[in-house]
Amino acid sequence: MMTDEYRGWDSETRFQRLLDELLPLDMGTWRLPEVRAVLDDTLGWQVRPVTPGGSPPDLARGSRPEVAWELGWHPKGPRQGVGVLTVAAEDPEQVLGLEINLSYGIAYDDDHAHECHFAQTARAVTAYALGGPPTRLAGPGRRAVWHRPGTSVAVMVDEGCVVLQLLCTDQGAEFRPGRPDLWRGSAGADLSAPEPSKPVRGWGDAQARLSSALQSLCAEVQDFPGGFTLLLSSAGAPSRFVRAAASHEADVLRLETPADVPGLPDPERLGRLGWHRGDTLWRRMVPGALTRKDPVLGAAGDLVEAVRTLEVDLFDLVHSGEVSVPTGARHLELPQLGVPRAAPDEAEPTGA
Repeated sequence: MMTDEYRGWDSETRFQRLLDELLPLDMGTWRLPEVRAVLDDTLGWQVRPVTPGGSPPDLARGSRPEVAWELGWHPKGPRQGVGVLTVAAEDPEQVLGLEINLSYGIAYDDDHAHECHFAQTARAVTAYALGGPPTRLAGPGRRAVWHRPGTSVAVMVDEGCVVLQLLCTDQGAEFRPGRPDLWRGSAGADLSAPEPSKPVRGWGDAQARLSSALQSLCAEVQDFPGGFTLLLSSAGAPSRFVRAAASHEADVLRLETPADVPGLPDPERLGRLGWHRGDTLWRRMVPGALTRKDPVLGAAGDLVEAVRTLEVDLFDLVHSGEVSVPTGARHLELPQLGVPRAAPDEAEPTGA
């Protein structure tokens, strides 16, 4: 590659050229010698070990300790940004993925106002190159993942930079070891395998985990652009549910729960807590939840209080919902919530 080759090209063209070079690569089993040989022989990119005095820039590496190799600067590395390889902590010869920080060189022009705009464009270009929309959206990181045999592909925002990832599918690297997803929007055929057991320890723990997931959802789903609906309900009595919904069209989180649930000892408690009663639902609007942290913290507390008012036991609690984006609806998962996900066809309460 010649440096002058990119002069005058817009960022979409430069990114498309990068995909054209990377997507055909066959990394084999992603062992380090194979990856080094493919990158060097095909692209002329040289992989060098990170030494204590020569680690990659922080914005390329983030806080992940698995990073052990970086790609040399152009022409021995990607013209479009800083590249690094990540390896498994227990096996330094097993590469988990290749990351290229696109904000080094490719996005520093007048084509995009901020990283979220460039990330939207990168997702659209990648979807065109791969022949379809991502199989999974996730956060934190506004992450779009195309799950593929051998090598999965992802575009994400990491510490203010747009990052392209090529990931070893067999190693499960699409889930970012050490940096767990707080939410996922998965296509029907791409629901995640069960997470390791991390049971919730009490209502305080449940509220803290829900706050973290809601903050990420509210801040990130709107940038795809899109919205989400989250339901917390009783596995044994699905009509006892609380729903939270938001859309990129308005900076507000809408909370709803049934108003006429028989047998409750204090059916008017939510009214005293600030909810407004309609014909069939209690409702509460939380303005500012998509742009500020404090309203989301309050909303998480409101949801937990509503679930407890409905007398749903913590051990009986399940979650479900969907993420809606222009390419269609996805099944919502909160893998760190500590409560099970309801089956997709049983998730929505009848008549809700």
